[in-house]
Amino acid sequence: MVQQKKIPTIAYFISYHGFGHATRAAAVMAAFKRLLPQVRFELFTNCPRPLFESAIGDDFGYFDLQADVGVVQRSPLEEDFEATGRKLSAWIPFDPRLIERAAQHLQRQGCQLVICEISPLGIAAARGAGVPSVLIENFTWDFIYEPYLEQVPGLEMYSYYLKNIFSQADLHIQTEPVCRPAESAIQVAPISRMPRTAPEETRTRLKVPLDAKMVVVSMGGVPDQFRFLGRLPAAIEPYIVIPSADHLYCGHERIILLPTHSEFFHPDLLLAADLLIGKAGYSTIAEVYHTGVPFGYVPRPQSPETPALERFIKDHLSAQAISAQEYTEGRWFAMLPDLLKMPRGRPTQKNGADAVARLLGERFFSLPTL
Repeated sequence: MVQQKKIPTIAYFISYHGFGHATRAAAVMAAFKRLLPQVRFELFTNCPRPLFESAIGDDFGYFDLQADVGVVQRSPLEEDFEATGRKLSAWIPFDPRLIERAAQHLQRQGCQLVICEISPLGIAAARGAGVPSVLIENFTWDFIYEPYLEQVPGLEMYSYYLKNIFSQADLHIQTEPVCRPAESAIQVAPISRMPRTAPEETRTRLKVPLDAKMVVVSMGGVPDQFRFLGRLPAAIEPYIVIPSADHLYCGHERIILLPTHSEFFHPDLLLAADLLIGKAGYSTIAEVYHTGVPFGYVPRPQSPETPALERFIKDHLSAQAISAQEYTEGRWFAMLPDLLKMPRGRPTQKNGADAVARLLGERFFSLPTL
């Protein structure tokens, strides 16, 4: 009797804090698919399925659960740490029954590895199932909570609880730009989904002339009202493409509003654009790094992540800062002539997703070492 070869199966626990963690996970999964086409994924998250379908198709398991609390957002640029503390109080310590159900699912599906982006719940479930776990991060939640420990009741206790669980991962991978480098971690280049459509095709589908300037406005998947739409200048020269503009309307012929889950792959939009206006978040920075699009970035001065992100922006990207007020009030429209003069960066093919897939493939799935 011929013994059937076991299908490589990986569980992925994914934080739903904007779209950044989901898109980073999707990039790693797509890289795995290129190396091991037969690999199967079991996703533990409440991130919308289309985020993953656009990267790896629809052949994956989906276990709908809250894999993380992260930080409660008032808007793409404002966090609410008091609300975060209240949510953490209902989530920590982890419910043993939830851990047991997740661990049983891992065992039933034959998962050989658990990857956590950046969900500590996955590490706990992996330990319950006797499966190795991998933490992938450029920050962990205890780092983000640190400046607010004295202001928010209970936050120090929750931070310590999560820090302890993060330390139990069997393998630790950090992806540039890293907020707090760890000596025990393996560092890789920025992880991003890669473009797959020629700029000319994307512009044709958008009905943007090939010789026109095109600007994309993106806030990383956290809902935004794009209030600047109510303060548009009389004349707009470039075409302005705005993803995740659900339920909004603008009658201007040069403003193109797209739903959150549109037919347009976000990295393709950036590759086709002459400029990106957006929040300086990890996934956006990684996509700028890989497409070379000039970046008018909106920093978040209060975020502990900002210093590391801004250092990376200044060292590696063609970019200029736009204040939150300039963004919200639409004053960046007057800045467009100068912003559009920024040179395009050189796209890089060095994607941390490929390094992660190769590393884990060699370590856990018997891929030959290069």
